[in-house]
Amino acid sequence: MANGNYVLPAPEKIEIPGEAARRLIGCGSGDAALTYLYIMQSGGRFDCEDCASHTGRTVSQIESAYSVLENLGLVTKRAAKESEPERPEEIPQYTTEEIRRELSNGESFRRIVDEVQRTMGRLLSGDEIQRLYGFYDYLELPGEVIILLVRYCISEAQRRGSGRMPSFRYMEKVAFSWRREGIFTLEAAESHVERESERRDAYFEAAKAMRVRDRLLTDTEKKYVDSWRSLGFGADALAIAADRTITQTGKLGMRYMNSILNSWHAKGLHTAGEIERGDSYAQPRNTGKAANPQHTEVTARDAEKNREALKRIKEG
Repeated sequence: MANGNYVLPAPEKIEIPGEAARRLIGCGSGDAALTYLYIMQSGGRFDCEDCASHTGRTVSQIESAYSVLENLGLVTKRAAKESEPERPEEIPQYTTEEIRRELSNGESFRRIVDEVQRTMGRLLSGDEIQRLYGFYDYLELPGEVIILLVRYCISEAQRRGSGRMPSFRYMEKVAFSWRREGIFTLEAAESHVERESERRDAYFEAAKAMRVRDRLLTDTEKKYVDSWRSLGFGADALAIAADRTITQTGKLGMRYMNSILNSWHAKGLHTAGEIERGDSYAQPRNTGKAANPQHTEVTARDAEKNREALKRIKEG
């Protein structure tokens, strides 16, 4: 494309603050820039699925891009949908007669109860049936979505190794969360579960890479991981960055580690091989003078640390 001056059509004007533009350019994430433009054009309103539809990206990509924007300080919180008022996050109390009438006359809800009881391997208590009816009546979740939600909560409990079935109070929190995110179809629910599984696996691999063994990642750490994933970094690169961060600062400082990864991204270095070949930190500089033996020893030691970090990741 030829260089020159161009006149852009401007039936509508959108102004981006200079600092925001500098941060977007510096982060190098095209998805983040598109998401920011969508938010600007929408007057500050944000709908993840609508944004994905308008930008030609997946919902997962937009979620990661939004995390990048949060990390850059360009957005603060997701705006609530204006299409409907927020409901109190509490299942209302139904009378015994209401539940009995629904079980007798409402074939759809009766099927939900039967399937949930088969899934959990036991009969539900009166309180549990009330909460389940709240998912169906108050939250207006379709039967197939409720069944998938129950199975999802059971799999999460098994993954954590609790050895027990999840409580209906926990399921209620998940149900309200799904409603907030607009999950009202089986397709949307299946897509959400798949994305959550991918993100959970990514957090697990990132925790190993960062040597976090005895706890879960914090929400702030997860946001950093989301932004790094959107930039194209895998666990191997995170292992090297974490090792360097701890070596230089004596602790796992997320801001310090973020600065390292952003510098690699600016240089186009994303894999372990690219980092070892292209990062000047691990390479002796050729100044035309005799190499400093001490400097060579240090860089060789750093390279060995990088290899050891990668080995630990592969061995789990």
